[in-house]
Amino acid sequence: MEAESGVDVGAKWSETLRVYHNTSCELENELQSRHELGLSEFEVLLILGRTCGDQAGGKAKMKDIEAEMYLSQSALSRTVTRLEKAGLVTRAACDFDRRANFLMLTPAGRERFEAAKPTHRAVLVKHLADPAASKRADACA
Repeated sequence: MEAESGVDVGAKWSETLRVYHNTSCELENELQSRHELGLSEFEVLLILGRTCGDQAGGKAKMKDIEAEMYLSQSALSRTVTRLEKAGLVTRAACDFDRRANFLMLTPAGRERFEAAKPTHRAVLVKHLADPAASKRADACA
């Protein structure tokens, strides 16, 4: 049984979708034009940056990255392949479990990620710190 709260959850849901759409479109556009990264590619670098930290040779299991991503396994694999072809990440097999694969940031990947972080943050602040700003934004028009 649903309690009456006086909140129009349908309108709130629509607002959430609109904010997500405007924010993700602007992130995609800004990251691509300024850093030659798609949003999904940046998100993989973000997870690797957080997981691996600043340590050289730090790596993360593909399964752990998949658990944090909003992509299907095949879409994540295609994203990683693009990053690998661009020289931003490398894959490595696990020595003791052939089913497990690791992903590591290359120095070029870390550099591109660090350069893109301020752009990512600025777009998030624009859309999420000031909800009225997101209403005015029409990033995909």
